[in-house]
Amino acid sequence: MEKTVATSHTKRSSPSPSTTVTARPGGFTRRTRQRLSNATTSVSESDVEDDDEEAVEEKIETLQTIVPGGTALEVDELFEETASYILALQCQIKAIKVLTSFLERCDQNDDMKFGG
Repeated sequence: MEKTVATSHTKRSSPSPSTTVTARPGGFTRRTRQRLSNATTSVSESDVEDDDEEAVEEKIETLQTIVPGGTALEVDELFEETASYILALQCQIKAIKVLTSFLERCDQNDDMKFGG
Protein backbone atom coordinates (compact mmCIF):
# COMPACT_ATOMS: atom_id res chain seq x y z
CA MET A 1 0.00 0.00 0.00
CA GLU A 2 1.41 3.37 -0.96
CA LYS A 3 1.11 6.32 1.42
CA THR A 4 1.15 9.93 0.36
CA VAL A 5 2.83 12.75 2.21
CA ALA A 6 1.83 16.36 1.68
CA THR A 7 4.66 18.73 0.95
CA SER A 8 4.57 22.48 1.21
CA HIS A 9 5.78 24.78 -1.51
CA THR A 10 6.41 28.50 -1.22
CA LYS A 11 4.34 30.52 -3.62
CA ARG A 12 6.17 32.56 -6.20
CA SER A 13 4.76 35.34 -8.31
CA SER A 14 4.61 33.69 -11.70
CA PRO A 15 2.07 33.21 -14.46
CA SER A 16 -0.71 30.71 -14.09
CA PRO A 17 0.13 27.07 -14.94
CA SER A 18 -1.61 27.19 -18.30
CA THR A 19 0.18 30.31 -19.56
CA THR A 20 2.31 29.87 -22.65
CA VAL A 21 5.07 32.39 -23.28
CA THR A 22 5.87 32.92 -26.97
CA ALA A 23 8.16 35.95 -26.74
CA ARG A 24 11.26 33.98 -27.74
CA PRO A 25 12.86 34.51 -31.14
CA GLY A 26 12.62 31.80 -33.75
CA GLY A 27 9.14 30.71 -32.79
CA PHE A 28 10.20 28.73 -29.69
CA THR A 29 7.55 28.39 -27.04
CA ARG A 30 8.00 27.71 -23.39
CA ARG A 31 5.35 26.32 -21.15
CA THR A 32 5.55 27.35 -17.52
CA ARG A 33 5.91 24.66 -14.90
CA GLN A 34 2.71 23.74 -13.15
CA ARG A 35 2.42 24.73 -9.53
CA LEU A 36 0.33 22.78 -7.10
CA SER A 37 -0.53 24.55 -3.87
CA ASN A 38 -1.19 21.30 -2.00
CA ALA A 39 1.13 18.92 -3.82
CA THR A 40 1.29 15.32 -2.67
CA THR A 41 4.29 13.10 -3.10
CA SER A 42 4.27 9.36 -2.70
CA VAL A 43 6.60 7.84 -0.14
CA SER A 44 8.40 5.90 -2.85
CA GLU A 45 9.09 9.12 -4.78
CA SER A 46 10.41 10.86 -1.67
CA ASP A 47 12.62 7.83 -0.98
CA VAL A 48 14.08 8.19 -4.48
CA GLU A 49 14.71 11.89 -3.84
CA ASP A 50 16.42 11.02 -0.54
CA ASP A 51 18.55 8.41 -2.34
CA ASP A 52 19.48 10.99 -4.98
CA GLU A 53 20.45 13.51 -2.29
CA GLU A 54 22.51 10.86 -0.48
CA ALA A 55 24.26 9.91 -3.72
CA VAL A 56 25.10 13.55 -4.40
CA GLU A 57 26.41 13.97 -0.86
CA GLU A 58 28.60 10.87 -1.27
CA LYS A 59 30.00 12.20 -4.54
CA ILE A 60 30.74 15.58 -2.99
CA GLU A 61 32.52 13.91 -0.06
CA THR A 62 34.55 11.78 -2.48
CA LEU A 63 35.47 14.87 -4.48
CA GLN A 64 36.54 16.62 -1.28
CA THR A 65 38.99 13.80 -0.59
CA ILE A 66 40.42 13.89 -4.12
CA VAL A 67 40.96 17.64 -4.48
CA PRO A 68 43.81 18.95 -2.30
CA GLY A 69 42.32 21.07 0.49
CA GLY A 70 38.82 20.07 -0.57
CA THR A 71 37.61 19.14 2.89
CA ALA A 72 37.86 22.78 4.00
CA LEU A 73 35.81 24.11 1.07
CA GLU A 74 32.11 24.78 0.60
CA VAL A 75 30.44 23.07 -2.37
CA ASP A 76 30.66 26.02 -4.78
CA GLU A 77 34.29 26.66 -3.84
CA LEU A 78 34.95 22.93 -4.20
CA PHE A 79 33.66 22.94 -7.77
CA GLU A 80 35.81 25.95 -8.68
CA GLU A 81 38.87 24.36 -7.09
CA THR A 82 38.11 21.08 -8.87
CA ALA A 83 38.11 22.88 -12.23
CA SER A 84 41.45 24.54 -11.41
CA TYR A 85 42.87 21.22 -10.23
CA ILE A 86 41.83 19.48 -13.44
CA LEU A 87 43.50 22.22 -15.51
CA ALA A 88 46.67 21.91 -13.44
CA LEU A 89 46.71 18.14 -13.94
CA GLN A 90 46.22 18.58 -17.68
CA CYS A 91 49.21 20.96 -17.78
CA GLN A 92 51.31 18.44 -15.88
CA ILE A 93 50.33 15.70 -18.34
CA LYS A 94 51.34 17.90 -21.28
CA ALA A 95 54.67 18.71 -19.62
CA ILE A 96 55.36 15.02 -18.96
CA LYS A 97 54.54 14.18 -22.58
CA VAL A 98 56.94 16.86 -23.85
CA LEU A 99 59.71 15.67 -21.52
CA THR A 100 59.12 12.04 -22.47
CA SER A 101 59.27 12.88 -26.15
CA PHE A 102 62.47 14.87 -25.62
CA LEU A 103 64.13 12.07 -23.65
CA GLU A 104 63.11 9.47 -26.25
CA ARG A 105 64.75 11.58 -28.96
CA CYS A 106 67.88 11.91 -26.81
CA ASP A 107 67.98 8.12 -26.34
CA GLN A 108 67.58 7.59 -30.09
CA ASN A 109 70.43 10.01 -30.78
CA ASP A 110 72.64 8.27 -28.22
CA ASP A 111 71.87 4.89 -29.80
CA MET A 112 72.87 6.25 -33.19
CA LYS A 113 76.13 7.68 -31.81
CA PHE A 114 77.15 4.49 -30.11
CA GLY A 115 75.96 2.09 -32.80
CA GLY A 116 73.02 0.82 -30.80
